[in-house]
Amino acid sequence: MSKENEKTLEIYEEYGKNYLDNTNHRNSEKKKEVDDENRTAILDAFSKLGSEARILEIGAGDGEASLMAKKLGFKAYASDVPDYFLDVISSKDLPYYKFNVLKDDLGGRKFDGIMAFRVFPHFGPEDLEVALDRIFKLLRPGGRFVGSAINFEDKKTRGGWYDFPGKYHIGTERYFYFYKQSEIEAAFKKAGFVLDQMNIRGGDSGKRWFEFILTKPSGVRPEVEKYITEEILPQYDKLLGHTITHINQVVSRSLAIAEDLSDVDRDMVYVAATYHDLGRIIDDETHNIESGKLMRKDETLKKLFNEKQIELMVEAVEDHRASLKGEPRNIYGRIVGSADRYMDLDDMLARSYDYTKHLHPEMNDDGLIEEARIHLREKFMPGGYGAKKVYYPSIDDKECFETIERITRNPLEYRKTMKEFNRKRK
Repeated sequence: MSKENEKTLEIYEEYGKNYLDNTNHRNSEKKKEVDDENRTAILDAFSKLGSEARILEIGAGDGEASLMAKKLGFKAYASDVPDYFLDVISSKDLPYYKFNVLKDDLGGRKFDGIMAFRVFPHFGPEDLEVALDRIFKLLRPGGRFVGSAINFEDKKTRGGWYDFPGKYHIGTERYFYFYKQSEIEAAFKKAGFVLDQMNIRGGDSGKRWFEFILTKPSGVRPEVEKYITEEILPQYDKLLGHTITHINQVVSRSLAIAEDLSDVDRDMVYVAATYHDLGRIIDDETHNIESGKLMRKDETLKKLFNEKQIELMVEAVEDHRASLKGEPRNIYGRIVGSADRYMDLDDMLARSYDYTKHLHPEMNDDGLIEEARIHLREKFMPGGYGAKKVYYPSIDDKECFETIERITRNPLEYRKTMKEFNRKRK
């Protein structure tokens, strides 16, 4: 981490209020303009990831872009370094991390998308290389990054200390560095990213800012990904209430697990994850068995994989269900089964209550809450059948289990929690 960046962070700590007042645009007209820009950038980058996608913002400032992502339906997480910014973010009911991308880690957490608006202008070449490498590692395979940098062609100098006039004035100088397009694109490539989109706009010249969208490669053979994307995934449109969003998230989580394992074929992980619920178009109750039958009949898969590989993938889709007695027969079943257990606290609270209500429509609200509490403890306490089926728990999974154990321990406290949770849902 450069001395210039360390000093710039100290300046934002001291002048954070000035920055938010003058730069993050308190007047309604400018705020609407920034909100519209954020909305467009977020949708362009992340809309294909689905609403369960986990999005991290780096250098969030007041967290407005993260809040926009949350409003658009994503699982948004803000991060920054100066405590002043974190205090502002915490007031907006956003989960957040104190996180410096140049030197901190997040305990092995992975995200589907990352955004960093007006952060890269403070990174010289060495800081840029470190930041891109760390962002690459924070993303799941197939994940996307959207960010911005200042175009050298719009400036007379390479970089230095500036306090820009007008809306960017904060009362003291910060460090900025300006890139040629060829330089920043070479840095993307060196980090392993694929450049999906590069826009140049803004300023009096119309070319002040680079705005870019990058993708972390999935590691799946292009011919396999093309076939699944064009022929298999569209079949999920036949299902009501079990959308492609869920399938994409199981794929994303499966590939993230596989990334840390040396003894698996990523193509097989990808196919098993995409196929695991396809049998629901035939029969919901036995969908795992039907998924295996469809896979065995798939003539294209027989051209892409050998017989042994197909049988391993069939076993994986047959064995992925949490209610399965016994253990999955192979590592692919353990990967897809783990990825299929979505450990999001709000989602789990909602699903446990709603499922209980579906089973017991005659029961009053207090009874439903208590039944749901018992169900959660049976399923996700240490040794519970749901917890045991998460074979590769992430740090988020572990924290979710701990939170469930804590909030379900006392029936009266849990009842208060759920009544407030349901009130907000309505």
